[in-house]
Amino acid sequence: MLSKIEIKELHSILDIIRWISSKLNNSNVCYGHGTDNSWDEAFYLVFSSLNLSIDTPKEVYRAKLTSKEKDYIFNLINFRINKRIPVPYLTNIAWYYGLELFVNRNVIIPRSPIGKLITNKFSGILKFKPKYILDMCTGSGCLAILIANIYKNAIIDAVDISYDALDVAEINIQNYNLEKQITPIYSDLFQMLLPNNQYDLIIANPPYISKKEINYLSKEFHYEPIISLLSGNNNLYIINKIIYHSSKYLCKNGLLFCEVGTNKNKLIKEHPKILFNWIKLYNNNIFYLTKDQLLHYKKLL
Repeated sequence: MLSKIEIKELHSILDIIRWISSKLNNSNVCYGHGTDNSWDEAFYLVFSSLNLSIDTPKEVYRAKLTSKEKDYIFNLINFRINKRIPVPYLTNIAWYYGLELFVNRNVIIPRSPIGKLITNKFSGILKFKPKYILDMCTGSGCLAILIANIYKNAIIDAVDISYDALDVAEINIQNYNLEKQITPIYSDLFQMLLPNNQYDLIIANPPYISKKEINYLSKEFHYEPIISLLSGNNNLYIINKIIYHSSKYLCKNGLLFCEVGTNKNKLIKEHPKILFNWIKLYNNNIFYLTKDQLLHYKKLL
């Protein structure tokens, strides 16, 4: 049990972070929504609740907190540990590759390793600066915004099947003044897009968890919108649709990048004749295919 008496004995920001980290270590919380350890989790909870940037000078860590601030933080950590609510849903702030994003329970919490690929400018893969980009299953808009910050002249369509998610994406797009560069679009994958929309890049982080697997996820994941996680009875259902239809929307030298989570081996087994290009990043769970490859393999799907 958490005690308010303990937190009242703490003074500085660093004191509070250390205390929260210890409490998390003694709990059964699950990480995976922007952090993978108790210290980072405590850091993000405290800094987000105090409206401090993560690059705040370290001298500030010694600053004392007011009683009101400590009470607020106590309530947040209480919800985090006892209700198992992910920190970004408690603070409505997610940090993602240097971006500060608004999030709520209408969007999945940003964590895709595609962000690393983007910040590295698709190193060793992309031979040109992409002009037209499609961000499929955009959610909070995190990937679209990250791309827009890297490729200042790119025009990006950010697609999602959820109107609620697009509302969140629009807030983030406006917060970064990217309305002229990013267009949120409601669509069930490619359904509402015209074939004459030709993209240099299609970036996709689709749902890829089966109905059976949903039940085995930790409690934290059940706070996320199921539409962002669930791919029906088959993990590969939506991934296969993206592979099948992408060639129609790619320009001559276009590329599809797609995240598949833990389904790499399933995908290879289901499509043994498709030579996926796997990117050596984290768990190698992102592949890319060229338009020519997609056209060639389409008949195999």
